Amino acid sequence: MWKLHRYYLRELGVNAGITFVVMFAVVLVSLVARGIQKSQGGGPLDAAMITLLFALDSFPHLVTIAFLIATVITYTRAAQDRELIAVRAAGISPRVPMTAAVLVGILLAALASFVNHYVLPEVHFRKYRVIAEVVQKVITNLKLDSDRIPIPGTDSVLTYRAGGQHELRDCTVYCPPGRSLDKGLSPIVLVDRVSIPPLDEHSLYITVLLEGIHDPIRGTTLGKFDIVVDVYGIADRDRREDRDEDVRTDQLLAEVLRGVHPRTYEAVYTLFRRCCFSLLPALLAPIGFCIAELARERGRVVALLLSLLPLAVFYFGEALSARLLRATNEPWVAWLPVALLVLFGLPLCWRQLRR
Repeated sequence: MWKLHRYYLRELGVNAGITFVVMFAVVLVSLVARGIQKSQGGGPLDAAMITLLFALDSFPHLVTIAFLIATVITYTRAAQDRELIAVRAAGISPRVPMTAAVLVGILLAALASFVNHYVLPEVHFRKYRVIAEVVQKVITNLKLDSDRIPIPGTDSVLTYRAGGQHELRDCTVYCPPGRSLDKGLSPIVLVDRVSIPPLDEHSLYITVLLEGIHDPIRGTTLGKFDIVVDVYGIADRDRREDRDEDVRTDQLLAEVLRGVHPRTYEAVYTLFRRCCFSLLPALLAPIGFCIAELARERGRVVALLLSLLPLAVFYFGEALSARLLRATNEPWVAWLPVALLVLFGLPLCWRQLRR
């Protein structure tokens, strides 16, 4: 029997590995633009790290889908080549070739459990904090990476022709009526140089220095003008608060047991949800085998289309459980996707394995 298991294990491993690599590459490429957008204030390495972390956040979904596709492809090929018929004709139960998929599913379930409970929360937390959050928010909200910089505390906008992030030259300041930089200046003034000190996440304030201010309308000149900027006041604008998805399971469970979590039912729902996604590969292994055997005469394309059904059932239950949680505040609804998948898979597996 071990030779039969090893035969299917090798083919399953190759198919699952190739499918996962292709799907992960597609996800990685699709997230490049988002990584560049989120890396404002950082360099190319920061953009690459943010892209990778966002792609890793989809790891449990990709592993599960790749494993299901590999299972369906492997056993559909075996069914079309009459291997499964030969196994049945030899008096061997169809559960024997299915054991290889179940073993891989259990192994992936154990791996997914560790990843969902301990690794992914850290990835989810880190992907928003590759660059120091305060510095990134200041650069984003002040638009220091563009040629139109809003001046805090006023409705004015500064544009420049030359310079970099810390020193701007040949600048023009546009102010709305009644909101000019100084009472003796017009709404439009020219500035020779603007100095912006390097940003530090530990600084409370930064002082922007405007030098050589000329009023072309009134013909007046102002030597220097300081603008004090509250760093954290700007950084906290549209700030993303920490969520349950950012916290590891042991920490989240500790908060629940000590009674310090503000919404206990949401924390428990998150714990149950992680358990559901961890069990998914083990549940899909027999379902994938039975779908492959069912579609023996219809071809691999039909088998792949049928493999979308259990995924659709599970993710429909996932979306429905989130809505039920908001309506009932009952964390046990997190198990709804698993319950629906079991109800879908039991009749199918019973019919195919009892033939």
